[in-house]
Amino acid sequence: MKKVAVRRVNEWDGPSMLKIYAPYTEGLEAFEGEPPELQEYIQRIDRYTYGLGWILCEIDSTPSGFCCLTEDREAPEDLFSVELQLYVKQDCRRRGVGSALWALMRDIMELGNRCRVTARVLLPNPEAQAFFLHAGFSPVRTERGGAEKWGEPHDVLVLQRELVPSDPGAERPTKPYLIENADYEAARERAALLVKG
Repeated sequence: MKKVAVRRVNEWDGPSMLKIYAPYTEGLEAFEGEPPELQEYIQRIDRYTYGLGWILCEIDSTPSGFCCLTEDREAPEDLFSVELQLYVKQDCRRRGVGSALWALMRDIMELGNRCRVTARVLLPNPEAQAFFLHAGFSPVRTERGGAEKWGEPHDVLVLQRELVPSDPGAERPTKPYLIENADYEAARERAALLVKG
């Protein structure tokens, strides 16, 4: 039986995460047209991990996918609303890795009192659309020519999902590292069970 771990990341995970992300830049699955330099990528991890969150899935200690949160680009001042990006290693797709990453990140967001999450899909990308619809996201709109890649305009599908915050009256979200450890560990265990061997 394979050993599965779904966990928060640290900067030491940067090289393996960049290896997962880089192939996405070659197609319409990432907004960037080429992978960033490693040092720049590590800076992204450092910037967002503590306050918003990056999650990694490992199968037998080998990274198989990750997801991360960034500020909501439409309402950066709204601390309760965030954007999600999710990437699964090409040979690990359809094994529940994406579902495990989403499950843990959703729990972390709700334990941290986030209220809404947005995903943006560069079109055409039917696999990503299907994933987010299955995860409970609803299409909000299509931005015509909303992004450029390789010098050409591409449409972007914007999807959103409302979350169920633990404390709807919280004045500020709770950072991922400040969530109760027992809650985090229980969420990790539930997420790991979604990965198929």
